[in-house]
Formats: sequence, structure tokens, C-alpha cells
Amino acid sequence: MMAWMCATGAILLWASFATLVSYAPDLPPLLLTGLALSAGSLTCLHRVRAWSVPFRTLAFGVGCLFIYNAGLVMAFRMAPIVEANLINYLWPLILVLLGTTAWRGIECAARLLGALLAFAGCVIAITSGSGAVAFSSDHATGYALALLAAFVWAVYSLGTRWLPPFSSWATGGFCLGAGLLALASHLAFEPRTAISAADMGWVLAIGLGPLGVSFVLWDVAMRGGNAAQIGILGYATPVLSMLCLALAARVTDRDWSTVFLASILIVAGVAIAAKGPEALRRRTSVSRCER
Repeated sequence: MMAWMCATGAILLWASFATLVSYAPDLPPLLLTGLALSAGSLTCLHRVRAWSVPFRTLAFGVGCLFIYNAGLVMAFRMAPIVEANLINYLWPLILVLLGTTAWRGIECAARLLGALLAFAGCVIAITSGSGAVAFSSDHATGYALALLAAFVWAVYSLGTRWLPPFSSWATGGFCLGAGLLALASHLAFEPRTAISAADMGWVLAIGLGPLGVSFVLWDVAMRGGNAAQIGILGYATPVLSMLCLALAARVTDRDWSTVFLASILIVAGVAIAAKGPEALRRRTSVSRCER
């Protein structure tokens, strides 16, 4: 239960990301990412001793957070955001595929069915139910970057289990390292930009929430629960993100019937992945007893 609560908290924070970013439209993406990730490290500063981890653990965490965030930012620049976002939201499905240890039987089938249902809901949410997605070879680089980001995030989510044990508070060090890499990339590739006090306020909000505490919560969830099941919960992010944008009056033309349909599919997908295997096993055992 704790793992699911932490995962839900992380997803709620990620859902606010688009809304918070919309209040700082003048900041270049890499600058915004670098400052926000650096600010995110402050959420773990009170446990700075936990940042002392083996080099390969640090390199893994810093590298994954940098590649994911920078890759996604560049994908949004080099491809239409709808298509890039859809590709990015393949990460829960990739996580399910990578996290499923048994490839045969009821459990695997239920997880895949749940992931596909939730992904269908994600498609409906992002395209507003129109299905208007037009992939073009002109944006192949952007699509590739979005797919890379999705794969890296899935690997990062599972990777903490493969590394020597470390505190979840060590993600503060990962954030700081990734933030510094993003700032260096900004200096190399983006124009210099003046930062206002209002912009810094939004940067802090982004860093302390979607790019800070959320990573700690997600790490706890991934290591404390069933990663393949919890990963499907990630498909709730686009729906919740739209709700946040609407509450903040950042979008006004949303068809809420499609959002409702998307929510039903996502909830159904999560429920099937989480409870389906147990229910099917129980049904199978009952049928065998009747024989």
C-alpha cells in the first residue's frame, strides 16, 4: 500500500508539471530543466549524507535523469508535441515488458492487457478523442528522442533494483548532477536569457515538486512494490495533467467526455494489471476443484 501511495503522489506532482511550465514560457527548455533539477536537489538536502553512493550508482542516476529530461525537451522541439508525447508515454508499457519476469501464464497476460487498455486511454486523452496523430518522417529525430526518453525512464525506474542498495534520498544528488549537465548544455546550445523573479518562483515550484520530491516518491514506489503493476498507473498522468491545466484556466477547449472515457480506460487497465492475475488464478483453481 505504501508503494502505491508514493507512486500516486509522484504522479500527482508530475501532473502539475505542464501547468507550472506554462507560467514560465520565456525560459529556454534546457535552462528551465537545469535550474529546476538543481532546485529539486534541495528537497533532499537535509539528507545530504545519503548522496554518497558508489560511482556507478551516481552515474546511472545522473545519466538517466539528464537523458530523460533533455531528450524529452528536445523531442518536443523537433517533433509535434502530440506525437512526441504519445511516444513518451510508451514508458509504462516498456516498464511492464521489462519488469515482467514470467512471460507465460495469467500474470503476464493480465499485465499486458492492462497496459494496452491504459495506453488506449492515454491516446484518447492526448488526442482529445480525435485520434488525430500524423507521424511524419520529417520529425524522425524528434520521435527517436522521445522513444529514447521513454526507454531511459523505464530503465531508470527498474534500475534502482539492480544496483547496490542506497537511500531514496540519494536522488537529490542525481537531480543536482543532471541539473548541472542541463545547465552546461544550455550554455553550449541555447541563447542567454534574463531570468525574472517571477520565473525563478516558478522554477522553484517545478523543482521542489515535479522534478524533486516526485523522484524520491517514485524511487520508494519502484523498490517497495510491483514495478510492472505500478508503472501502468503512470498512464493517469496525461489525464490529471489536463485537469490541472483546466483548473488553472490554461486550457478552455477540452472535450471532457473524452477525458472521462480516457479515465475509465486507465482505471480499468490499472485494475486489471493489479487484481487480474489474482482473480484469474482464483477462478482457475475453483474450476479445477469443480472438476
